[in-house]
Amino acid sequence: MLFLGVDAGGSTTVAALADEKGQVLALASAGCGNFQGPGMEAARREVKRSIDLVLNQAEVSAERVTAAYFGMAGADRPRDFELVRELLAPIVPPGARWGYENDALLGLWAGTRTGVGVAVICGTGTNVVGMNAQGTKVQVGGMGPLFGDQAGGSYIGAQALARSQRAAEGRGEPTMLHQMLCEHFKVSDLLDLVDWLYEGRELKPAQLAPLVVEAAAQGDAVAWEILFEVGEELAVSALAAIRRLFEPEEQVEVVAMGSVFQKAKYPLMYNAFAQRLLDSEFRTAVQLLQVEPVVGAILAAAAQGGLKVSEEFARRVEESIKEYLPEE
Repeated sequence: MLFLGVDAGGSTTVAALADEKGQVLALASAGCGNFQGPGMEAARREVKRSIDLVLNQAEVSAERVTAAYFGMAGADRPRDFELVRELLAPIVPPGARWGYENDALLGLWAGTRTGVGVAVICGTGTNVVGMNAQGTKVQVGGMGPLFGDQAGGSYIGAQALARSQRAAEGRGEPTMLHQMLCEHFKVSDLLDLVDWLYEGRELKPAQLAPLVVEAAAQGDAVAWEILFEVGEELAVSALAAIRRLFEPEEQVEVVAMGSVFQKAKYPLMYNAFAQRLLDSEFRTAVQLLQVEPVVGAILAAAAQGGLKVSEEFARRVEESIKEYLPEE
């Protein structure tokens, strides 16, 4: 039995192949697999390329794949799921059982082994997706600040810019972020960035999130407040999903993932997030995802193929995939 797992994200698509013992046989990557960015054909091409690469690396034919599972960025609304099915149907290995979900569910599978619980993403953007044992799914957020999202790297960066300018004008508390941002953009005044906008240049606020983490670690009150507020907001979103899926007496596994969560060298945001959940009326077990999301795709593919996903199988996948990952 061979299981194909694919994590199709907004920047890269990662595919992995494993056998029934959990031994990873190959790992490959391609470009953006989110149809909302480059479009259906371009996304399909990159997802197919990742599949072709991983099968070639393992030296097996597509016909040998037992089951496949795809975590797809951009699969948020019912209409999105229809489009994703259209995208995937022509390129799924022939004869394989297959399934797909929002890419957040991969982290939930990787963190819980069962796919039951709540996944909270804080990367460039934010998203919360939960699933209970009955298969009911709930999504909270994920549509951007215009529709209520107040978390994610882009939001954190935008808050840093706004609060730094308010501080410079005497409308807010002083912050070292102002100087840090001026140095980052190589300007003497943040309002010089208005010219950038007129010229059509991107500010890329998500890239500013590490500066906020750095300033908070140095004791900057404004940076600290931004991260604390975002941590609390992520917990509010997680609890909104939990209330719709679980009873207060149930143990709920919550998996935090995404670059802002996982790469932060100062844990303030995660700690605020976890503490708010632990103080709630629900019994939550909170963890920071420690493995690649594509591990979850393999586990979900194995379940799709009828294999009972044991702890031993999951550990084997986690350990054997390290052979293919770049050294940090």
